[in-house]
Amino acid sequence: MKVRQLTLLDEQSFQELQQTKYVVILVKEIKNKSVQPTQKQAFVCLKPNEMKVKGELFGDYLGNHYVGCTVLKGSHYSDAGNQIPVFKLPNNIQDYLAKQLTPIINLLDQKRRNYYAN
Repeated sequence: MKVRQLTLLDEQSFQELQQTKYVVILVKEIKNKSVQPTQKQAFVCLKPNEMKVKGELFGDYLGNHYVGCTVLKGSHYSDAGNQIPVFKLPNNIQDYLAKQLTPIINLLDQKRRNYYAN
């Protein structure tokens, strides 16, 4: 941001922008409702108190979802094509999987009840 643009922010927003930094993380892609075994490098802007990425859910601007594995401490982000820009989603992988499995669990429960009713 340019200096003129920064002056439009209030003091709290300005302090939050100064505290965040880009970190490189390893992520696994969620495709066809399953976690893929291959890991990819991604970069995300995080606050110092949000550095835990294992099990957290991330998304990119194309609508793909990823689950975080670890923070790469020695790596720096670059604009090269080998790192994916992602952002942190509000829920974690457990919440995501629970949401995906709820219809399946309900269907199995219904089939179980119907089986014993006959």
